[in-house]
Amino acid sequence: MFTGPRRRLTALILRILLTLGFLAAAFPKFLPGSGWHARFAAWGYSEQFLLLIGLLEVLAVVGLWFARVAPYAQALLALILCGALYTNLVHPLRIEALRPVLFLMLLTILAFAQRAPVAPTPTTGPG
Repeated sequence: MFTGPRRRLTALILRILLTLGFLAAAFPKFLPGSGWHARFAAWGYSEQFLLLIGLLEVLAVVGLWFARVAPYAQALLALILCGALYTNLVHPLRIEALRPVLFLMLLTILAFAQRAPVAPTPTTGPG
């Protein structure tokens, strides 16, 4: 499914989609009137936690674009998404849980698209 140029193109498209999606979610967390402050307070989370999540999202999205740290950035985003999924399942409006699931799926596909190709191993006979 993912080979050569197709693999690189898939990874590029997914990085662009994830970057746009996470930045669209992260930047409003820094704006007082965005609604995120009220949501986090209703969920029992502090304003400092809201700002930390926003900052971590921005840093992780930047990390997606650098091969050396991309796996760590993907892991951090997956961790944030697991927290978002938990929060949305525990509190009302459970339909909101679909967004973290979608982003987790995109991150998983990106991880497969960016993994190093496995060289075939020579087969040996019995014995």
